[in-house]
Amino acid sequence: MAANVLTLGSGNSDKAEKKGAQEKVESFMMRNRVPLLACIGILAVAAITLCVVFGVSESVRGKNLAALDSIEYAFAKGGSELSDSDAAARQTAALESLAAYLSKGGIVGARANMLAADIYFQKKDWNAAKDGYLKAAAAGEKLYTAAICHYNAGVCAEELGDNQSAASCYETAAGKEGFNLAPHALFNLGRVSESLSDFAKAKESYQKIIDTYSGDEFAKLAHSRLIALTAAGKLE
Repeated sequence: MAANVLTLGSGNSDKAEKKGAQEKVESFMMRNRVPLLACIGILAVAAITLCVVFGVSESVRGKNLAALDSIEYAFAKGGSELSDSDAAARQTAALESLAAYLSKGGIVGARANMLAADIYFQKKDWNAAKDGYLKAAAAGEKLYTAAICHYNAGVCAEELGDNQSAASCYETAAGKEGFNLAPHALFNLGRVSESLSDFAKAKESYQKIIDTYSGDEFAKLAHSRLIALTAAGKLE
């Protein structure tokens, strides 16, 4: 949505347009929240692959990663063709197989907990999914996947209606160096901060997108939100 949809100083005749623009932004974010999770998962696989290629030297770690490969393959194979009952059985089997690796650190623990969290997310067990993503992040805070996990934990927190935790997760994700979805995380931080009536934090988040990622589509959305909040008297 273009930044010029809302303008400062608009009269009463623009109120409906402002409301419609805000609803479009909220609708866009809600529609794209879960699909983004899937896209992030693809990025996670790429990041973990790089870690395997360049960082794995110990045979035990290699064996553990090979075991996780097998678990993931068995879980995902032909998944789109499974009945609901077969899919549920596949989820249960994968979680049972992953149990031995969830307490490990480094890339093994990160990958195991991420896969478990993804399964819980499919099951709509938001608490377990959030816990899994945060454990995956803790197991590999120096990995690129840590930012992904904090972001995903934020999504789960929102599903639970815990916007305070969601804001914390999105802020952590956005602060991770090299996270190329930082503008999206910052926008989500601004959005949930609005829901918490923390308009100062929302302004800070939106302004950071504009200042740091001026060419990103979320910079336009952030600019629109600042205009709308100012027009509504929420910002000084």
